[in-house]
Amino acid sequence: MKTLFLLLSLLAVLLTTQSSHGQVPVAIAPAQPAPATIPGYTEGPISSITLQPDGSVIMTVIGVTVNVPVGTPVHSPTRSLTLRQLALRTRLPGRTEPGFIGGTALINGVVEVATGIFTATEMDVEPAENVLIGVVTESSPLRILNSEIAPIADARIPFSMVNQYGFNVTAPTIPVGTNISAAGYYAGDKFQAFLLELTGNFPLVNPNSQVNIMRAQSRERTPNATRGDEVDMRGFYHARDGSFPTIRIYRVDGNVRTLLGNATIIPDTTMPNFGVWNFKAETPPTDHPVLGTLPVRLRAALVTFDGSRDVESAIANADPDQRL
Repeated sequence: MKTLFLLLSLLAVLLTTQSSHGQVPVAIAPAQPAPATIPGYTEGPISSITLQPDGSVIMTVIGVTVNVPVGTPVHSPTRSLTLRQLALRTRLPGRTEPGFIGGTALINGVVEVATGIFTATEMDVEPAENVLIGVVTESSPLRILNSEIAPIADARIPFSMVNQYGFNVTAPTIPVGTNISAAGYYAGDKFQAFLLELTGNFPLVNPNSQVNIMRAQSRERTPNATRGDEVDMRGFYHARDGSFPTIRIYRVDGNVRTLLGNATIIPDTTMPNFGVWNFKAETPPTDHPVLGTLPVRLRAALVTFDGSRDVESAIANADPDQRL
């Protein structure tokens, strides 16, 4: 802020000096009309959520009135929510407040300059952001660092349990000493968990070969006819038979897939059925009206061979974050 004031002061001195010396003033371009809306953002505790007759929602977040139109993407930590679910006043497990009241909202939106009305374009909500990282200190009831864990049983924040590669696992009993992390919120004298991540070779819910995408980013480089766009992806895989899999990366435009190349595979030396994959490349330069544009949807496909043909045994899709 000091720098801004200093620059403004220097500008004022410069204009004054030019005027006093009788110099010809520089022509000033006509003023451009002010934008009707500007980007806005708010993050903080939720004090009210009211469902409107037309299906939209009006919220109050840190004193800011937020309009949430029908169709606005809203996410809890583990699923997309309808606006009716967002406004539902049924208590979440362990909490005394109705629904998401008292929780936290992170809202991107636009502000109408003339009226100051703030309208949400995308939102994340959660009761709180609490994390436990350590080891299992008791199996039944499950405790991490001696804090009792209660898996959330609520459709608004469904519970999941994954291994260190992000694949869903099942574990009726988790042994004491297991490295583990939990995400959720503390309420009702328990840690209400929506996610447990276990380190170890636990049985998979889906035992078949799988692939996931943990990061997908792209960056446009122009001109399109001479420079390709950058794509950077990474993730994990599970190969049921322990083989060295092929993972192919595609850009997806509508119903058309275009192969960008194969990912690099790095197997886990202690758990050879699992591993890491990564892909970093530039798309081919082209003036094609579709392929010359930035990839905005990407696909990773794990390919196996059935003796006669290639079979895509697992597919994961991602909309890339375009900031690389």
